[in-house]
Amino acid sequence: MSILIAEDNVAQRRYLRELLEREFASHAPVIEAADGEEAVALAVKHKPGLSVLDIQMPKLSGVKAARAIWREFPQARVIFWTQFPDEIYINEIRKIIRSVEPAPTYGFIHKNNPESRFLRFVAAVLEDGADMIDPAFKDSFKRPLLTEFEAEALYYLALGLSNWLIARKCSLSLRGVESRLATLYEKLFVSTPEGTPHESYDKLAYNVRTRAFFEALRRGLINADELEKAEHDLASWIARDRLRFADELKAERKKH
Repeated sequence: MSILIAEDNVAQRRYLRELLEREFASHAPVIEAADGEEAVALAVKHKPGLSVLDIQMPKLSGVKAARAIWREFPQARVIFWTQFPDEIYINEIRKIIRSVEPAPTYGFIHKNNPESRFLRFVAAVLEDGADMIDPAFKDSFKRPLLTEFEAEALYYLALGLSNWLIARKCSLSLRGVESRLATLYEKLFVSTPEGTPHESYDKLAYNVRTRAFFEALRRGLINADELEKAEHDLASWIARDRLRFADELKAERKKH
């Protein structure tokens, strides 16, 4: 079975192709894709034994490409080979894996690893069907999984949205937003001591929303690239919601 490489950096893609052609000659040919959309199309067409996906690519990220590949080809084996091992991507990968039946075989490794370790990952995933996680990120794969709302809420907090606007955006009540944010804070600050004098002090000393933003940045649960996309999408939604809000005010005035 063939191997697919999805990498927008030409030099890195060439390096991977030459390495895999040399070390895994029995799995030729090595197919190349320069972006996520091309990777999905080639994976669905050729059904390679292994897809090596960069995470940050044009048109479609490696994570979204993997979701699309597994939707069409659940038996696909995937290695995420990345320079950006932010926890936002790890959280999304974990959620996707849980949604696929049967659970797919995958690996996650930083590009800075020595060649020998990368080859061990390829052999384990491709030939043994074993999941492989870069030791540097095993803790990130064990942390409490964020829900769809919690992952989005981190961007809303970073962009300065009030609970009122978050409620409108997510079609929730204010109480529902407050409850979900409280759960998010518990997941982010699992090491905070409870039932001690420190808990009372910290509640007075810190703004929990700002601390959540800091913790999300520190762990890579949000990054500049995804934040820019979120801000762009939100601006379009707010423009529409302002009109909706104006109509709601007019309707309310007519009642009185």
